[in-house]
Amino acid sequence: MFVEQLRHVPLLRGLTDVQLADLARTARTHRFEPDQIVFLQGDPGDTVHIILRGQVKVVTTSRAGHEAILAFLADGESFGEMSLLDDLPRSATIQATTMTTTLSLRKVDFHKLLREAPDLSLRLLRALARRLRETGMLVQDAAFLDVGERLAKKLVSMATEAIELGVTVPGSTRVSGPAIELRVTQQDLASMIGATRESVNKSLASFRTRGYLAVGRHRLSILDLDGLRSVVDRALD
Repeated sequence: MFVEQLRHVPLLRGLTDVQLADLARTARTHRFEPDQIVFLQGDPGDTVHIILRGQVKVVTTSRAGHEAILAFLADGESFGEMSLLDDLPRSATIQATTMTTTLSLRKVDFHKLLREAPDLSLRLLRALARRLRETGMLVQDAAFLDVGERLAKKLVSMATEAIELGVTVPGSTRVSGPAIELRVTQQDLASMIGATRESVNKSLASFRTRGYLAVGRHRLSILDLDGLRSVVDRALD
């Protein structure tokens, strides 16, 4: 039923037709509305999810209720592996940001697949290593960059990903080519860089004055990516 769809999931590339058929037979599909919680930080973990279509955000919450967004995950990426590997509760909350469809595997089926497909294990380890590096970079940025510099770096990173996905809009007059549209709220940006919404708003106003971006409702349009890069470059010199 899902074999052809699973064949195009990056994490599952290299699996045989038999393995894909077994996966399709044992896995379950789930559909989540925007803002719907997939699971909460602290929940017991007994499944791993692969995103077939859509996007989720990975959020951690302090005892005081403050949130930090660690990552956004999209098509082909997975989440929930850690609890299946270390038998500890969920380390973060997962929340859908768009209409999202996932495929979930129970722990026993996930472990069986890892044993039978060494290449899958290697790709999974690489994905986990990348996320660990990104978390380490967040700590480093918090220590050495101010709010505006951290925000510029995050926007450059998000814009670069958007370019790779072809997410652009017409009408930019500041740079050659179209502007780069990012659908994100100021609160999300604040949570991503470990800052307050007010400080993010102040930095965005400064960038807007310099012509680097335009601010809309729940979205930003990057008009001068090189200008934002210059903020980061000066901070890292």
